[in-house]
This record gives sequence, structure tokens and C-alpha cells, in this order.
Amino acid sequence: MNTRKMSLFLMVLLGAVAACSQATKPNAQPDWVLGGSARYPVSSYLLGRGQADNLGIAKDRARADLAKIFAVNVSEQTKDVSSYAQTATGPAKNSLDVSRNISTQTDELLHGVEIVATWQDPVTQQFYALAALSRLKTDAALRQQIADLDASTQAYMSGAQASTDLFVKIAAASRALNAQRARAALQQELQVVDITGRGMPPIWPLGRLQADRAALLAQLKISAQADGQNSPALQKLLAGALANAGFTVTDSADYNMTANLNYADLEPRDGWYWVTGTLQVTLNANNGGQAHGVHRWDIKVSATDPQLAHQRLMDQVAQDLNSDIQATVLGFAAGDGKGQ
Repeated sequence: MNTRKMSLFLMVLLGAVAACSQATKPNAQPDWVLGGSARYPVSSYLLGRGQADNLGIAKDRARADLAKIFAVNVSEQTKDVSSYAQTATGPAKNSLDVSRNISTQTDELLHGVEIVATWQDPVTQQFYALAALSRLKTDAALRQQIADLDASTQAYMSGAQASTDLFVKIAAASRALNAQRARAALQQELQVVDITGRGMPPIWPLGRLQADRAALLAQLKISAQADGQNSPALQKLLAGALANAGFTVTDSADYNMTANLNYADLEPRDGWYWVTGTLQVTLNANNGGQAHGVHRWDIKVSATDPQLAHQRLMDQVAQDLNSDIQATVLGFAAGDGKGQ
């Protein structure tokens, strides 16, 4: 071999050895610790990073760091829902429903997060972890779930339009609204995963569905009655709760709701007076037809004065009726004899 060829061979060999040595250099800091990852580009993955003295904690922090990307959507979606057309229950409960859906969907989504890399700094002994979520897989899964909810919503709305039974219409409208609330949560996640940020815009705005159901609720005329203890006050509380929930309360109604309250004083203990009881509502058709359902609440209150304890009992009755009566009637409409 001549000198020129020998020199060329040695240069190639030394270059290969140097490259191999550099590639296999132990404990070399990965690119993702301080910047982007060549192996997991942001165009294909959502990333989270964690650092700690313990490897397990570093992994948990990496997952939490990735979760922060989605967490902000809960408050943002709540603001969006608050701007929708108000129903009889107002925007607060609707905001709560969608926020709860978003939180639930996010928890499910984060099951797909993987710890794809770890590293320990040989000098500081700190552990680093990289969490990744595939945009492609997650995008496809979210789009399929949204498509399924849209198909269900269309079926519910078609059923509501085809039926002449007001209860059936209300039940279908409620199912359609609930499906689109779940969809709104998925859309928020998809907008994060979708590199364009567009996702799948809704076909039916939540405000429209809420308004449609509110109109149906107003058509449902219910008379309010009460028996048992404190029946005059109880009847007034029931009528007010039904009206606040968006129903038309009138004596000449197709349906009658009867509330029953039974309670008893317990033995005073350590200067406290306790009252325990049961509140029950029953919905029936006034024409002697179908009984639509029964819902029951257990109540227990206390106070340092017996009269105050009884007042707190009625306050609790009012709170339960006002917070639950719409969901209870909707549950009856859906065929759940115990309400929602």
C-alpha cells in the first residue's frame, strides 16, 4: 500500500473511531434536557420534562409537566360555557359539568403518556425524565370519539323531533346536550394535540342545545303539592324550586309533584340538638296515568338551639330541592324511576 493510500485509510479509521467514541460517550447529556428532542420532535409529540433527586419523582414531574399543557383548558372552557345562552339553571352548573368532563377526559388522555427517556447527571446526581404523548395516535383516538358523540347527538335529536311525548323529547334533548358537553371536552384536548390547533369544530353549539332544552322544560307544566310535616312551607319550597329549574308551575297541569317530609328530634348531645329526616318527591301524571318516579334525600342537621336546628332542616330541604330538582325530573324523563 502506497503512502497516500495509507494516509487516507488512517484518516478514515481515526474519524470512525472518534465518531464511535463520541456516540458512545458515557453519561453524555441528552439534547432534550435543555432543549428539543431530535428523536421526539414537537411536531409529532407533546413533551414534558421532570427533574429530581429521585428517579421516580423525576418521572412523576415529567408527566405533570406534560399535563399542564391540558390543565389550562379547564378554566378556558369554563369561561366559554359561561358566555353561552343561559338556561333556567344559569351558566354556573353548565360550566361545572363541562369542567368536570374536561378533567375526566384529561385523566383518561394522560394514560397514553410514556416516559421515553431518563438521564442522571454524573456531576450533580440529579435525575431527568422525558414524558411523551404521540400526537398521531392521540389525534386519531380523539377524532373517533368525537365522531361517535356527534352520531349519538344526531340520533337523539332525530328522536326528539319524531316523538310527540314531551317527556321523551326532554329526555332526548338532555342526552344530546350531555353528549355535546362530553364532546366539548374532547375538542379542547384535540385542539392541543392537533398541530394546527383547530381540532373538529362543533356542529351544534352548546348554547343552542341548552336553549332548546330550556324551551322544552318550560312546556312541562307541573303542579306542586306537599304532605307530611311542615307541608305548607314545603309546598312553597317545592313550587319555587320547580319554577327556578325552568318548569311551568300551575294548578292546571298535566303532571303533579308531591313532596313529603318526615323528621324527628334526636337526643341532645353535648349541648347540640340534632334533627334527622327524609325528604321525598314523587312525580305522577294528573290523568291517573303513569307514575314517573320517586327521589329521596336523607337529611341530618344540628345546632346549639332546637329552633335553629329546625330552621336548618328547612334550609337544607330548600338547598336539596333547588340544586337537584331539575336533574331529578330529567332522570324521570329518561326512564330512571329514582331520578338522576
